[in-house]
Amino acid sequence: MSLTQEQIEKLSKDLSKINVDNKKIGADINWILEYIDLLNEVDTTWIKPTVSVIESENILREDLETKKTISREELLACSKQKIIADQIAITNIMK
Repeated sequence: MSLTQEQIEKLSKDLSKINVDNKKIGADINWILEYIDLLNEVDTTWIKPTVSVIESENILREDLETKKTISREELLACSKQKIIADQIAITNIMK
């Protein structure tokens, strides 16, 4: 796969601020695309996808067991403030 000079100029105008007056840029971009095509020829069907090339273990603690949850009504009942629409009304903010 390679790009024409017109395609490179359009890409540079629309997507970046590359100065395409230099013909070397076009050659460099085509070389990169040829290298990518070469990499696409490699058979990788037997390689499993990875997120990272480094094998690591989770060093964080195990999650604790869930405990009894407190309902919204129980939590709101603990407040000495007035309750409006299931929210604690703060003086001078909610009236």
